[in-house]
Amino acid sequence: MSAVARTDVTVLDCTLRDGGYYTNWEFEDALVEEYLKACAATGVDVVELGYTQFTPSDRGAYGRYPSGGTPALRDALPDGHGLRFAVMLDATALAEVPAAEAGPRLRRLLADGPLPVDLVRVAVHHSRTAGVTDAVESLRGAGFGVCLNLMQVDLATPAEVAELVRLVAGMGPLESVYVADSLGSLHAPRIAELVDQFKVGQTAPVGLHGHDNQGFALHNTLAAAQAGATWLDATVLGMGRGAGNTRTEQLLAALGTDQQALQPMLDLVARRFEPLMTKYRWGASALYAIAGMRRIHPTYVQRLEESLERDVEVKLRALDFLARNRKTSFAPASLEDALRHAAV
Repeated sequence: MSAVARTDVTVLDCTLRDGGYYTNWEFEDALVEEYLKACAATGVDVVELGYTQFTPSDRGAYGRYPSGGTPALRDALPDGHGLRFAVMLDATALAEVPAAEAGPRLRRLLADGPLPVDLVRVAVHHSRTAGVTDAVESLRGAGFGVCLNLMQVDLATPAEVAELVRLVAGMGPLESVYVADSLGSLHAPRIAELVDQFKVGQTAPVGLHGHDNQGFALHNTLAAAQAGATWLDATVLGMGRGAGNTRTEQLLAALGTDQQALQPMLDLVARRFEPLMTKYRWGASALYAIAGMRRIHPTYVQRLEESLERDVEVKLRALDFLARNRKTSFAPASLEDALRHAAV
């Protein structure tokens, strides 16, 4: 694999959003301030500040941004830092408001936030992409750049991928369209194939959001870049749902960031994120590998692993039940059903 030039790609760090699955989107102010400084210092291009929502929820501040955001976030950044800021809207949140109102409502919601958000990432299951077309237009009309994150694309048939490309091509200008390896099931050849299909069939830059269920997140991300993807997601120390994501510090190093420039990010990992990893235990494992290979939603493993005293044989039988019943979406009732069967 030949080298990918750093100038050819946009690195988007989504730690506050994806890492929030472990902390209920609550992070200490000092950690976030240090994190923003490290992103600015090491050449991260875009920071995703979390999820945003139109209706109240019990999520922490970074699960309903800009709630809880303070001027200290802005003050932590050096002048001329160059970072762009994004939020993610799930398609289910978009369904809560009329499509034509999505952009104006979000503009008003974010107006008082401490950091200037100009990029919105719309996360949608690949099979429901057509349903967000009008909302995407509304967001763009309100002045936002829009990224489309297509979830669970690995489950799409060739005909469905072709239709996805056609739909995306008809949506108008997008900042990027992402192949999201939601189940951690993708391998590099399939990623390269998907990137090529989206590159050829529509005009938006292609991105990859990788998960590390099988330990392939960095490899897959670099394979996507080699195939022509120019937007690459990562999180600090890989902190993210389930097994986690491509590690920001490793991706930056692989893209040619030298040791001196990378030092602030490595310091952040050592001071702030390694203790979090010890506490929350994300990262590749045998159970996550099974989930990735058998296309089980990673939250099932995350929930199974929260109970340290649960017997490993029960976990394995539960995963087998979930795989046989094709549980690609998480539901607490399905987990309970799997555990009942596993206990027999």
